Amino acid sequence: MKRKICIFIASFLTIIFLFAFASCGKKNATPKKQGLEKLVSTYHDAVYVGANEDFNVHFATGEAEKLIVVDGKVGELTRFATLTVTPLTSSLFNNTYSYVLTGESGEKTGDLIKDVIGATFTAEVEGADGIGKITEVKIVAKDIMESVVPLTNKLEGAMDWKAILKVAEAELKEAIEEESDTGALPREIYIKLVNAMAEGDAPYYYYVSFIKSPAEYWALLLDPVTGEVISKKV
Repeated sequence: MKRKICIFIASFLTIIFLFAFASCGKKNATPKKQGLEKLVSTYHDAVYVGANEDFNVHFATGEAEKLIVVDGKVGELTRFATLTVTPLTSSLFNNTYSYVLTGESGEKTGDLIKDVIGATFTAEVEGADGIGKITEVKIVAKDIMESVVPLTNKLEGAMDWKAILKVAEAELKEAIEEESDTGALPREIYIKLVNAMAEGDAPYYYYVSFIKSPAEYWALLLDPVTGEVISKKV
């Protein structure tokens, strides 16, 4: 009898453990994308910028296709965290640089690679999501110089990419319905925070593009805080 009771208790506890584990997995699962969100092949969820007398710095995070092809279809997505550093004087172009990216809960370090075209240095920062809100980056040319650049997130206090997509969907409602009455558009959607001007204090805007091919696309430029439409191409 005791043996049967023990077996029953063990089985009961196993069921409870499995149920709890499954529930935990559901809570931690990434929410499924709905509607037009399924067509988004690139988006920014943070864009940090900063500058000093030595460098301009841009650090963007989000998701994008592993293999970027502008073909109107959404491929497999992956997280990205791209650090871009631009020297402001010609004397800094030929150094070899590393970086220390500092967040509120840790640091990430690595090497910067000089772009083949242009005068910028870039790095993909692995595990950047784990160091919290970014505060600064230190650019290091060993035995030559160290330069610290404070960073500010231009999307802090702004609409997130899902909210701005809803604004774009409403603005392009007529075009969307003409092309597909089910919402299954033959397009992929880019949602990026952009600044077309070189000045550090120039405004940033959301650029939202519904792309069928490189030559055929709809595009909106939107205020990131209010969602106001600045310009539109359909």
